[in-house]
Amino acid sequence: MKSIRKTYNDGYLQYGQTETGRSETGKRIGNVFVEEGRLAYSEQSCREQDYQMADVMSRSLDMKVKTPLPPNYRSFSRKRVKVSGVTFDVIKVDADRSNDELYLYLQEVGS
Repeated sequence: MKSIRKTYNDGYLQYGQTETGRSETGKRIGNVFVEEGRLAYSEQSCREQDYQMADVMSRSLDMKVKTPLPPNYRSFSRKRVKVSGVTFDVIKVDADRSNDELYLYLQEVGS
């Protein structure tokens, strides 16, 4: 039996949260992305039903990626992802536990 190796060769994404940056006096100076980890990813094509799902949620779907399931995976709710320096909100996550993969539906921050 030949083993099938999955490839995630489109690059690496960073996932984490955005926190409020503060100066030494406690004044708000902006948002800071705090990285919690990195994952290799493979960009996927978006289907019509993916766009409809985002539309129902009053969001826009800008990118869909497939990643391996991280070992400490709990949830990607309220997470942000950085891909090639561009920050995205995670609007939905589909976990495929049989293949140990995650499908992340992303909306670019500011769009």
